[in-house]
Amino acid sequence: MPFGKFRKGKKSGSFRKRSKRTFKTNRRVNYSNQVKRLGVLRILVLVLILLVLIAGISVPLVNYFIIRNNNPYASESSGEYFSEEQQQELLQTVNRNSPLEKDYTPTLTQVKGVFVNALMKNDLEELLTAAENDGVSLQISSGYISFDEQNKLYEEMYNSIKEQNNVTSIKAESSTVKIVPKAGQSEAQTGLIVVFSDSEEKDFEKSKSCLWLRENAVEYGFVLRYPKDKEDLTFMTYNPSAYRFVGRNNALQMRIFGMCMEEYREYTEQK
Repeated sequence: MPFGKFRKGKKSGSFRKRSKRTFKTNRRVNYSNQVKRLGVLRILVLVLILLVLIAGISVPLVNYFIIRNNNPYASESSGEYFSEEQQQELLQTVNRNSPLEKDYTPTLTQVKGVFVNALMKNDLEELLTAAENDGVSLQISSGYISFDEQNKLYEEMYNSIKEQNNVTSIKAESSTVKIVPKAGQSEAQTGLIVVFSDSEEKDFEKSKSCLWLRENAVEYGFVLRYPKDKEDLTFMTYNPSAYRFVGRNNALQMRIFGMCMEEYREYTEQK
């Protein structure tokens, strides 16, 4: 075989060997680089997920503590905070079997010029704003009533029933307590019950406000205090305008279970 051809073939073989080694080396390098890039990418993805999780947790917590510091009674759209003591106050059920002391006075504030329990301030204001935005002429007729004021209201109703119906004291009292509780037996003394009215309709049950409250009050933590079908439990005549603030979570549970205050309080105590 000619020397020139042999030399050429040898060079060609060596070149092919070197090319294979170079290709394998480059492939290993490329694979190693890809692994490194994938590793870095995974780390970046994990860091990004971690940051999102931290932000998702920290923002609500920051808002939670800001709200609590500014107003410890405030509720939030995503939930609400009440201490154990405040929860007990919210579920305090007052009637002839569970009266209040004469000197019992809650923490009060004003909403639309009416004194109410400070626990309901934000929710009541939100409720009134929502009603106004829906074109409903909802107003607060009464809120907190002291022991002495309640006594006056009771005496006035008692005397009126006795004189107009010409009945005995026992019958007058029996009729009165179903409409106006005696002093100490009224939940108005807690400041957690609100009597509403409608500026456009004197008969509240026929008003748009009455219908609106039935559909929306629970969303703001209010429930009808004296339902029509619970008079044997509440000891009071049905009153479509009297709403009790219990907090949004409690109000939702009461609606789901179809319970009045007396039933729900017993239910929570048995849990």
